[in-house]
Amino acid sequence: MLVKFLSFATVGVFGTLVHYSVLYFLVQFQGYSPVFATGCGALSGMLLNYLLNFKVTFNSARPHTYALPRFVVIAVVGMVMNQFLMADLSQRIYYLYAQVLTTLLVLNWNFLANHLWTFNMDEKAGSAGFKFTTFCTVFRSVSGLILVVWLIRLITLGLYPLYDPSESRYAEMARKMIETQNWVTPMIDYGVPFWGKPPLTIWLTAVSLSIGGINEFFARLPSLMLGFGMVVIVYFLAKKQRGELVAALSVLVLSSSVLFFVMSGSVAMDQCLTFGITLAMASFWLALKERKPQWGYMFFIGLSLGLMAKGPIALVLTGLNIVLWTILTKRWQELWNVIPWISGSLLMLAICLPWYLIAEQRTPGFLEYFIIGEHWKRFTESGWKGDLYGVGREHTRGIIWLYWLAGGFPWSLIFLKSLTQALLQNRLKTFLLSQDDWRIFCFIWMLSPLLFFTFSANLIWTYVLPGLPGFALLAADRMEYSNRRRSILSLSVPLVFLAVVMVYQFSEIDFYKSQKHLVDVYQQQAGPEQRLAYFKARPYSAQFYLQGKSIELPGIEALKASLDNSEQYYYVIRIKDGSAGREFNLHALRDALLITERESQAAEKLKKLLPVKFAATTDYQFEDDIPEAISSKLQPIQAFGRYMLFRNYP
Repeated sequence: MLVKFLSFATVGVFGTLVHYSVLYFLVQFQGYSPVFATGCGALSGMLLNYLLNFKVTFNSARPHTYALPRFVVIAVVGMVMNQFLMADLSQRIYYLYAQVLTTLLVLNWNFLANHLWTFNMDEKAGSAGFKFTTFCTVFRSVSGLILVVWLIRLITLGLYPLYDPSESRYAEMARKMIETQNWVTPMIDYGVPFWGKPPLTIWLTAVSLSIGGINEFFARLPSLMLGFGMVVIVYFLAKKQRGELVAALSVLVLSSSVLFFVMSGSVAMDQCLTFGITLAMASFWLALKERKPQWGYMFFIGLSLGLMAKGPIALVLTGLNIVLWTILTKRWQELWNVIPWISGSLLMLAICLPWYLIAEQRTPGFLEYFIIGEHWKRFTESGWKGDLYGVGREHTRGIIWLYWLAGGFPWSLIFLKSLTQALLQNRLKTFLLSQDDWRIFCFIWMLSPLLFFTFSANLIWTYVLPGLPGFALLAADRMEYSNRRRSILSLSVPLVFLAVVMVYQFSEIDFYKSQKHLVDVYQQQAGPEQRLAYFKARPYSAQFYLQGKSIELPGIEALKASLDNSEQYYYVIRIKDGSAGREFNLHALRDALLITERESQAAEKLKKLLPVKFAATTDYQFEDDIPEAISSKLQPIQAFGRYMLFRNYP
């Protein structure tokens, strides 16, 4: 099923190239609307798709008089879906991104319909009709579930804003890298180097944004591709060790675990680190199993990626895995003989060391802060105060185990139940041990981040991520569940996530962790010369969505000077939580427009014409102490969580 889908998708690439070429040509050079142009493109690729799928994908023996009409019917339904989806999505997002989402949805419809109706019906039974039971079997198959999980993650990539402070910070650094063309040292602000992490994630994000433009989809796309790379590695490793079924189940468990699912579409450095560790761990096992030198060198390449993603922590976590496993299995001699420690280490240094030296030369002090501050003081000092880019996240030591329970949900609960039963029934050894030492290898891989960060004073839940591939491999090898239960568990997280994104997409709910809505309202109202200024705190998402053109006012004097300026500005000031109502009312309108009570009737008419809601000037409180002489010059427009958008009175 999965192989056929990949073949179908590959064939679809040729038709899609024709489709997109026609779309782009008609929109960019002929001036047609995207909706009309995409219809012409879809027609152009349909015939080519039929011929290639007939011969290549399904190798069908059915006569063309039988298959072609059905293919056309399915294609027409797909075209209608394409038109309706583009008509809706092109009004919300950039038309090329809208076409990508639409293509993915229509692709899956076309594949399932042609597989079950046009080419590949229940031939063993000789049936000529559509079998709903066949569809259910296909849908509930492991490959079908994996496909649905990844399709949901792909579709939702660009349908919600980048959240502050983490996602938007790294995306904005990537945008600045493109703007400044400084590809050595990421910049947290113009002229301010970011010493917190190496640049691999920022490089990948910057390349993606360069290709697809400054938007959420292409900011998150590298994380999705890294996640897909990890499931390929997990599948390849598990297939060699346990066969195709366990390999597919491992991919399903990993893909649908809540932390992996979320991080496969988040702009974050943990995904890149986890990819490097996964490559290193898989290569290590294959080097021992197959005794091929290339796997030993791939092990060091994986470590290099981890070093360029988050630094020495990649060596620590991978080394902890290997040392604990070797102690338990007593395979020291084999470890020394198989892995090319000297030449591999030189390869790793050749990949990583040049950047570290150049970064220190460009911005002296980097190595001291990064090695001592980020890797020693952050680990040992609770609520570390030396963080240049935020504050230390102080947590109760040992809470990382609860983070694992949440990050591996729903499979962590099932695994914990199976482990508890094995412990109570005195079967723990058979549960964790095997003759080839595979299970204990996966178990230690899963545990190493938990053991290491148990004693850390500052941590977040994403620190669990490097152990999830090992957990998925072990869980797939040990857990038993029915097809129905498997479907419910694997789709629970993606469907809930999709529902949340859809609620946000088709409602007036604010995404309180992002400034996107606020920036949208500002851009609707402001003239080309009117700037947006943030008082004291300027979130990274505002910089990203305004492409670095927002202003930060550091204090009261700067705010006063800006208000006294003859130019008009829009201002964002933090207010106390829950102190501003967001519903429209006539009193708020009267205050905002400086009209009298007798003009309420005119205000009632204006209410229907205004593009945004106004917040009453009397029902919010500033988070900082702002003098009346200054606040009286601020005209409130709308509240966005704890941020209020103002403009200065003319």
